[in-house]
Amino acid sequence: MSSVTGTEEILRNLEAKLGPARTNRVVNKALRDTADEIVLFSKEAVAYYRDSGATYDEVVKGNVKGASSGIKSIDVGWKGDMSRWRLVHLNEFGYTRFGKYVRPQGMGAVQKAADKAKSAAWKNMRDGLGELAK
Repeated sequence: MSSVTGTEEILRNLEAKLGPARTNRVVNKALRDTADEIVLFSKEAVAYYRDSGATYDEVVKGNVKGASSGIKSIDVGWKGDMSRWRLVHLNEFGYTRFGKYVRPQGMGAVQKAADKAKSAAWKNMRDGLGELAK
């Protein structure tokens, strides 16, 4: 995972200049917009092994969290009603059946979506935080 150095200093300067309320509002909006795009990438990835559609339909995003620690984040995953994450794990990494290794059609699709989402996330966050510079 890559990291950006100096973000705490940038956010501290922005809060000093614009106030913490506006800074939080813009950061939260940028995170939510980025999470929406990652949900779309994830849904596109699991469409490979779409049977009943439950795995596709259960991709969700959480709320913004982590304000007390200073690092905000949003979780994107599968809600727990039908435990789809187990099936996603099997389809993502393959499995052994009757002593033979099975490579599903969509193997590695979620990892590809995560890699695709990483570059989109950087772009979305940069554009979203660019609103603070105006």
